[in-house]
Amino acid sequence: MSQLRLLPVVMEGFSIRPTLAASGLKIALQGSADMEARPSLSQFVPQAHEEAKRLAVTEVFVDVHELYFINSVCLKSLVVWIDLLANVEPNNRYRLTFLVNSHLHWQDRSILALQRMAPDIVRVANWKGE
Repeated sequence: MSQLRLLPVVMEGFSIRPTLAASGLKIALQGSADMEARPSLSQFVPQAHEEAKRLAVTEVFVDVHELYFINSVCLKSLVVWIDLLANVEPNNRYRLTFLVNSHLHWQDRSILALQRMAPDIVRVANWKGE
């Protein structure tokens, strides 16, 4: 397995932590994705997409179970990611699986809307722990 070329992003109140496992690429978003987080997230998304393609993973897990807030601008970064993925040839496409926290009700509305956008690309699953 190749080495991961994505660096974590850690700032006050928000972090992005990528890891590589046998099951695929995992990206944990934690904290509050607000206006302060927007530049980091919008820069990270295309890098993560390119890294997933380079590694030829079949699935990228976006763990949002500890993401307590996301504003519309940051949510748009996730929409951009789905759009980038939709423009990849189907044979070379990976699946985006969002691991959600059922106790955070905003995730039901927002993350499920992402799945409805691209049901063949996006999957939503309840986070079950490590």
